[in-house]
Amino acid sequence: MNTKKISRNMMRQFNQKLILRVLKDHGPLSKTQLSHITQLTIPAISDILEELSYYNLIEDYGQTPIKRGRFPILQKLNADAYKIVGITIESETIETAIVNLNGDIFESVTVPLPTLKTPESVVNEVYRSVHIMFERSNLSRGDLIGAGLGMHGIVDPVKGISIYPPHLNWGNVPIAKLLEDKLKLPVKVDNDCNTKALAERWFGEGKDVESFIIVNIDYGIGAGIMLRDQLFYGGNYGAGQIGHTVVKDDGPLCSCGNYGCLEAIASEPALLKEVVIKVKKGFPTKILELAGSPENISIEHLYEAAKLNDRMAVQLLESAGRFSGIAISTLVNLFNPQRVFITGGILKGGKHVLTPLYESVKQHSLKPNIKDLNVTPSKLGEAANVLGATTLWINELFSGNTPLEKVLDKRVVQD
Repeated sequence: MNTKKISRNMMRQFNQKLILRVLKDHGPLSKTQLSHITQLTIPAISDILEELSYYNLIEDYGQTPIKRGRFPILQKLNADAYKIVGITIESETIETAIVNLNGDIFESVTVPLPTLKTPESVVNEVYRSVHIMFERSNLSRGDLIGAGLGMHGIVDPVKGISIYPPHLNWGNVPIAKLLEDKLKLPVKVDNDCNTKALAERWFGEGKDVESFIIVNIDYGIGAGIMLRDQLFYGGNYGAGQIGHTVVKDDGPLCSCGNYGCLEAIASEPALLKEVVIKVKKGFPTKILELAGSPENISIEHLYEAAKLNDRMAVQLLESAGRFSGIAISTLVNLFNPQRVFITGGILKGGKHVLTPLYESVKQHSLKPNIKDLNVTPSKLGEAANVLGATTLWINELFSGNTPLEKVLDKRVVQD
């Protein structure tokens, strides 16, 4: 008896989320159109639409004319019914945004990390940013499903723990609980490359791709791996640490203690370090002219000089692209994805990075694995950070195992 009840509840929950996804991707639609797409009966569709309407997740879009009979009423996703706070704690900045169910950003705030990068000081800075957004948008916590956090390094998304964020020197910090206590909102957390993969899955070109990989090349380097529409975490949530793939035996020391890791060669801090060394040694370059002095050189000066075809800048970016391609080819050979999306600040290097990266992937990958492979920059741009964080709730609402009433915390608009 209990088994049948559980089965009925699970089927109801599955069908609710199926119709929500269809309306999100293809709406507005009539009951007949929904029935045709989902293969559910009209009475079943009617019952589910009534339930979704109760949660304020759908709304009437109007009628569509037909030749005979009553004009059918179209239903659409009510994307503004609930909002989500997206948070990313990067190596140097904290980004926050308020986003609706369609991924539209209403408010956003970016601030530098506090000088003291303790968990408490970072959480306080997040709270201040979210409070600013509340004031600007005139929203309250009751308008929100929750907050999602994208965190660099190794993360336990089940327990909400930041296990190892290398650029913050934390260890096993219960970051989700700390934020929940401060924000008074439910919080989900995952590695930021995983959240970017979810952003690509829900809002980018990964929508109709079962298996793809996001490679983020920025302050650090990591990968989010989507296999058959599921994130791949590995045994201890450490999958995707491509930045610590050794690509050069006699390479520089990495923060992880090994030599020749990709992150020690192709990350933005590694490139900046190499620029300063070469400038101080007297290598001819326009970078010094752009910066004024070695002490003022930033990563932006490298990208700017490359646009001017500065030889040293171009060579450094090409080298970063080649070594990145070697590491990506390892992922291609291991997981055989359909697509690889590149994200991060390194994209500012344009063709100087991407052309050698593509060539290197092609050269070092097994031929059958690249026959249909497409390696391209993500089109989500910088918005992928906060969008990805919100998709921890988007994914749960539209596709996860948690019932709608629990996801929405029973925050229902009553008549």
